[in-house]
Amino acid sequence: TPKPSSAASDVYKRQILMCIAAIPIYAFFRNTYLSAVIILIALLIIVHFSKERKLYRYGIQGEKEIAELLATLNNKYIVYNDIIIGGKEKGAQIDHLVLSPYGIFCIETKNMKGIITGKEEDKEWTQIKVMQGGKKSEKKFYNPCKQSRGHVNAVKNILRHSDFMNTPVYSVVTFSSNKDTNLKIQLQFTPVFKSDKLIDFVNSKKEIFISDDKLRRIENIIDKQIS
Repeated sequence: TPKPSSAASDVYKRQILMCIAAIPIYAFFRNTYLSAVIILIALLIIVHFSKERKLYRYGIQGEKEIAELLATLNNKYIVYNDIIIGGKEKGAQIDHLVLSPYGIFCIETKNMKGIITGKEEDKEWTQIKVMQGGKKSEKKFYNPCKQSRGHVNAVKNILRHSDFMNTPVYSVVTFSSNKDTNLKIQLQFTPVFKSDKLIDFVNSKKEIFISDDKLRRIENIIDKQIS
């Protein structure tokens, strides 16, 4: 059963506010040179946020793909998409959280093309893309295994009651199933795979750890924690 999303972006609002702010600044200073500098700075900020918005929208596409896959699970599974638990300021933003009799799945989603390299314990991984003309572009990004494990710890923290001590919480990282994505990751514990393997992984967990009653209690706890 999919749950509604709660997190949202305010990138659009910031862009509009920057544009509006440039007008009274110009009128106040009435200095062509100074106003030009201020407007240039405003434009640079807008360009920055435009790039941020593009990355945000690309990430949302990846999360939507996973949400659609998880929606195919039967009614034994309770699915949350794009939620924050533990408060908006210091809480954990989880791309997908799945509750089931077989355990809890914390899923971190990445929608990235190119070659992805790194080790499970590295602080950062590397995305390598081949640009036009054969030139390679490298970008560092925070290790999603560490992100997902942080989310696991957040879930365990809110389920620290003795009744839930033995509840398995699985850390999972999935990349969009794009033919241009090549995962070259050295792993030990956290499963990392393309999204077309996700449902098979979830369904591979068949041992029942959580009774129906406990599952509903966990659901109520999560619902109360969502910001």
